Amino acid sequence: MEQISESHARSLEAAKAMARAGADVVVLGGNPINQSLGMENLDMICIKLGQEIGTKVVTSTQSQIRALRALGARKVATVHSFGPEKNTDHDRSMRNLGFEPTGVVACGHSVQDLGKIPGELAILLSRQVKRDHPETDTIHPSCAHWATAHAIDQIENELGVNVMTSQQAIFWNALRTAGIHDKLAGFGRLLREF
Repeated sequence: MEQISESHARSLEAAKAMARAGADVVVLGGNPINQSLGMENLDMICIKLGQEIGTKVVTSTQSQIRALRALGARKVATVHSFGPEKNTDHDRSMRNLGFEPTGVVACGHSVQDLGKIPGELAILLSRQVKRDHPETDTIHPSCAHWATAHAIDQIENELGVNVMTSQQAIFWNALRTAGIHDKLAGFGRLLREF
């Protein structure tokens, strides 16, 4: 818990620096850190911090919730870059976001290996989780540090599901919060339609 508190404190200092630099929106990243503050507290934390620093503030957690709602997600399967010992955390996180988890598949990498994950792994794991959990309507390649943007359209088209990645949701929500409503092709329904 001490590490989470320390990470949150660092995020607040970074948010202040970004606001001083002229950012239109500041995103507090780290879904586990956000959720540890209490889901019910996130809106107020963002409002208070935004008032303090003079710019809009959102969290990665809020971004993912908004993205999942925009996509009409109900039953969400997660594929993630870490080991299977994190599966329960990902399942719980999806429940905390307010959606029914249908399954979790891990790819077994460490934080240090994120840049070495083969590009096709997100697609392979998505095929696996959809095959194992056919009721899934949305697949969530988790971890904003895992390069998955290239796979979103292929997963959606091939498997007939929505895709919401952490990085995609953060980017989308930051743009929309800043008043930018351009539609972008090539990165899934979320950026193309909403």
